[in-house]
Amino acid sequence: MIVKNPLPKVLICDDDRTLHLAVKSALGKDFDIRSAYTVEEAVLLLRKSNSDIILLDMDLGNGRDGLTAIPLILEIQSDIRIILFSGSTDFELVRNGMKLGAFDYIQKGCGLEELRHGFGKAIEHRELKKRTAQSQRELSQSTRHLSLIGKSKSIERIRRQIDRARTSRAPVLIQGETGTGKEVVARLLRKTLPDGMLEPFVAVDSSTIQSSVAESMLFGFEKGAFTGAEKSTPGLFEEADGGALYFDELGNMPLEIQNKLLRAIQEKEVLRIGSSRPRQLDFRVIAATNREINGMVSNGTFKDDLYQRINVLQIDLPPLRERPEDISDLLEHFSRVHAEGQPPLRFLPETLELIEKYPFPGNIRELSNLVLYLYTMSESPDVSPLDLPPKFRMQATAPVPGKSQIRVTPGMSDQDPLSEPDFYRAVEKFEKTYLTLHYQRLNSNVSKMAQELGMDRSYLHNKLKSYGIHQIKGR
Repeated sequence: MIVKNPLPKVLICDDDRTLHLAVKSALGKDFDIRSAYTVEEAVLLLRKSNSDIILLDMDLGNGRDGLTAIPLILEIQSDIRIILFSGSTDFELVRNGMKLGAFDYIQKGCGLEELRHGFGKAIEHRELKKRTAQSQRELSQSTRHLSLIGKSKSIERIRRQIDRARTSRAPVLIQGETGTGKEVVARLLRKTLPDGMLEPFVAVDSSTIQSSVAESMLFGFEKGAFTGAEKSTPGLFEEADGGALYFDELGNMPLEIQNKLLRAIQEKEVLRIGSSRPRQLDFRVIAATNREINGMVSNGTFKDDLYQRINVLQIDLPPLRERPEDISDLLEHFSRVHAEGQPPLRFLPETLELIEKYPFPGNIRELSNLVLYLYTMSESPDVSPLDLPPKFRMQATAPVPGKSQIRVTPGMSDQDPLSEPDFYRAVEKFEKTYLTLHYQRLNSNVSKMAQELGMDRSYLHNKLKSYGIHQIKGR
């Protein structure tokens, strides 16, 4: 059995009966048209059954002002789209109606096709908000665990900044190196709505915005506005209405787009390509960058006006190397994230020490990748330094102060590290040679060797086993 989608419901509230007949005759195949001739009738009908749209006459006769009905209509049905309908050219009155919650305005005397277009635009906007709400519900469930991990002073400071910035609608600029968690901070700035959901969050990679498609991507377009525009499409600003529009890596925004972006942010309105009517929106701009925007302003590659408009509230994220005290908490966090049913990773003290000494040029993202690597490559959940990638393990070969040293000189057969052009393999050769000589000198006494070298015995045993040294007997 084929189930047809119900027609969008349109309630016309106007005292002109001829109008009702004309609209039903022309648009009745595309819309379910219902009639009310007074506000009281409209209210009764809405209490019985919801409508998608109400076409509300602003002058209902006898001195009745249709604007006074807007709050009552929205109280009955908050998601209805109110289109104001009037022959007046008093646009201050129209502006007041929009402030009260009306969606659009159509002037009397227009053609029926303009009414069709207005109804279609309202339905499209309503469906967009529904889809956005649904995606936000799904996103909220998947991102509620987002938090800043760590107990360092810098992270505590950023938490306080986020709490304060969350109460504002002012633009926020988040600065930090790649991988420091800028988008996590941006998402934490969202408010929780009365229904328990988080406000909309639309993310844009500034480097992917090309000049040729930027306007249609950001501001949307009307059907027929250009070749290929087969239907009216909202832009990213409209999708972020009621929430936040996040520009990732703002420094990569093409210069020719920045002026258009500035106007939309200043006026809080957008004009779709092919439309003559600007749309008032409520959005917050959050931007992030790993570049020094001040320098870009100085050399003319970034608009100073746009920078000043966006850089109202600023949050600076420190690199991971400046907060090594948070690394153990981050390792625990990512161990849970990447576990996928495997036993949690346990880091030996000497392993954690090596990780904390590593500078992490890729910051938190690189640490997350390290945990994923360990889950994939290590044979045991007990992570020893041997399990770390070479760039971490090389730190284990540093001399131990106060312990006996053995000088490795060229000519030590195939173990000579200077004969190896690859850096990490040279480090492994040195490590094997170093341990072999101590193992031989101490007649295979691993306990004494661990004590003398200041190493954990189990870790040393695994090291010797990995290099096959445990099979070598002292001479």
